[in-house]
Amino acid sequence: MIELKSMELDDEDKQDTVTPYPMPDKPDFPYGLRISLTDKEFEKLGIDEQSAEVGGTVHLHAMARITSVNHTQNDGGDKCCRVELQIESLAIDSFEDEEDEPERY
Repeated sequence: MIELKSMELDDEDKQDTVTPYPMPDKPDFPYGLRISLTDKEFEKLGIDEQSAEVGGTVHLHAMARITSVNHTQNDGGDKCCRVELQIESLAIDSFEDEEDEPERY
């Protein structure tokens, strides 16, 4: 069974967050982890977009291609790794209310 891990930012990471646009409040999750689906994607997935509700959750499965791997080290010795993924295939299993979703992380 796949164990889901929370990607929520801790308080220190929220203070260091840089976003591509000004925000009055710092986000709870990294900007780059957000994806957007339009009516065109819903049509490809065979899902009625009217079933999407704010606060609801979805089960999705994705296949992504690694487009970039970058390992860096600054003069202070801190190391960082950044891997960029391009989602190429996507399936949405179902839409559920968040209350119905068991805690997995």
